[in-house]
Amino acid sequence: MHTLKNQFIVLPNGEDIVDIYIGNLGKTSDINLFRETQSKFDCEQKFIGDKAYIGESTITTPHKKPRNQEIS
Repeated sequence: MHTLKNQFIVLPNGEDIVDIYIGNLGKTSDINLFRETQSKFDCEQKFIGDKAYIGESTITTPHKKPRNQEIS
């Protein structure tokens, strides 16, 4: 089965859509899709993403609380 993937980059609180990438093959990972479009933005621009974007220095991703510990 073939799937298509879409990516939306929006301002905080969904105030405005900045960039849209529609119709890429679903087998392309989210991080690679972002890396293809990152050249459109300033190299100092920071982003917030979900766990699919772990490993990219410009994207802040969520941290899971360690088992039986508190978040620092």
